[in-house]
Amino acid sequence: MIISLQALRFIFALFVFVEHFPVSAEETSLLHGAGPMGVSFFIVLSGFVMSIGYEKRVQEPTFSWKDFMVKRLIRLWPLHLLCLGVWIILAYGAWGSSAIYPLPLLGNALFLQWLPIEHIEGNGVAWCLSVLVIFYAVYPFIARLRTYSLLLLFAVIAVVLHALASIYPPTNTNAFWYFSPASRMLDFLLGMIAFRFYQRALARGWAQKWSLLPSALRWGIELLPFLLYAVALFYLRLDFTHLKCVVLFYLPSFLVIFLFALVSNSVEKVGIPALLSQRWLIYLGEVSFSFYMVHNLVILTVKKGLEYFAPMTPWEVRLVISLIGAIVAGILVNRFFEAPVANRLSKLFSAKR
Repeated sequence: MIISLQALRFIFALFVFVEHFPVSAEETSLLHGAGPMGVSFFIVLSGFVMSIGYEKRVQEPTFSWKDFMVKRLIRLWPLHLLCLGVWIILAYGAWGSSAIYPLPLLGNALFLQWLPIEHIEGNGVAWCLSVLVIFYAVYPFIARLRTYSLLLLFAVIAVVLHALASIYPPTNTNAFWYFSPASRMLDFLLGMIAFRFYQRALARGWAQKWSLLPSALRWGIELLPFLLYAVALFYLRLDFTHLKCVVLFYLPSFLVIFLFALVSNSVEKVGIPALLSQRWLIYLGEVSFSFYMVHNLVILTVKKGLEYFAPMTPWEVRLVISLIGAIVAGILVNRFFEAPVANRLSKLFSAKR
C-alpha cells in the first residue's frame, strides 16, 4: 500500500466515526456528511488498490476466480461475523433492545445488507462490505476492459440510474443512491480509472516533474482535494439529498487518491504526503478496517454506559472516551483476531489447494 494512502485510510475512518457520534438526542451526528465522504474515499480506494494488486494477474491464464474470491472473503468475513455477534449480544443485553430478527440477521451475515429488508442492519457500518463483495466478484471481468471502456461503463451506469430515478422516482432514495451496489459501483469504477490515469502519469514522468514544481504550488495542488471535500460538506449542510451525498465526493476522492499515489513516486517527499508519513499514522491506517468495524459498537456502548452511570457527562468527554475506546478496540481486534485469523485461514486454504 502507498504510505500516504495508508495513513489517509485512518483519517477518513475518523470522518466516518464523527458522522456516527451523536452529540445529543436532537443532534445525531458531530459532522453531517462526513460519513458519506469517508465511504466514498474507501470505495474509490478499493477500486484503486484492487487494480494495483490484481489488474495484471486477472489476465493471466493461471488466474482462478474462486481462489481470488476466497482470499477476499477470508479478509472480510471473519471480522464481519465477530462484530455481528458482538452487536447481537450488546443489542439484546447491554442496550436493552429486542430487535433481534434471525432471518434478516442471517442475510446480514451473508452480506445482503444492500437489500431493502427490514431489521437487516445489525452492525450498520458493515453494509459497505456487502457492496464490496459484489465489486470484488465482478472485478476480474471488468479489469480486462480498456480505459475508454471503463469510462463508457461509468457513463452508462450513471445515465441508467438517473433515468430510472426520473421515470420511477424511488420511494427510498437512501437505498437507491447510497446503499445500492449499482450506484456505488460508480465509486469503485472511479478507483479503477484513477489507477489507469496513475499508470499513464508515471509512464510520462509526471512524478519526476512534480519535484521540479515550486513548493508553494505543490502544497496548493495537494490541498485542492481537501478544499473540494470541505466545499461538498458545506453544500450538503445547506441542501442535503442522498444523491448529492454520493455525487459530490466523486471528484475529490478521485483526485486525492490519484494525486497522493503519484506524489509517492516523487524523489522529494514534501507537503502533505511528508506529514502523513508518520509511523504511528501509518500503523493506524493498517488497523483502520478493524477500527471501522468496531467504532459504532464502541460509540453506542459508551453512550449507553454513561447514560446509566453518569448521565450528566458532557458530550465532549464522551467523544474522547469513545474515540480512545474505538482505537484501542480496533488495535486489539486487528492484532488478536483479524490478522491471525486471516493468516490461519489463508494457510488452511493454501494447504487444501
